[in-house]
Amino acid sequence: MTIEELIDFYLSIQQPGSLVGFTDLYGEEIEKLKSMIHSHYGNQEAWLSLPETDTLPPEIEAQASRLVEKYNDWKS
Repeated sequence: MTIEELIDFYLSIQQPGSLVGFTDLYGEEIEKLKSMIHSHYGNQEAWLSLPETDTLPPEIEAQASRLVEKYNDWKS
């Protein structure tokens, strides 16, 4: 998973309009992912300055992939 794919995923889960949003159901797991990113990359400026084609470290990718799977199930 690339940084661009993770950013796209994050933007897609921020869409309002559902009675029970994805972020309501999986907020703790989303916060865990944010914490992992912050711990690995440091501040937000450092994270956002990376090339979007960079791949994520394995532990971050694993957490993000689990959330993407849950999001795909939640959407359907």
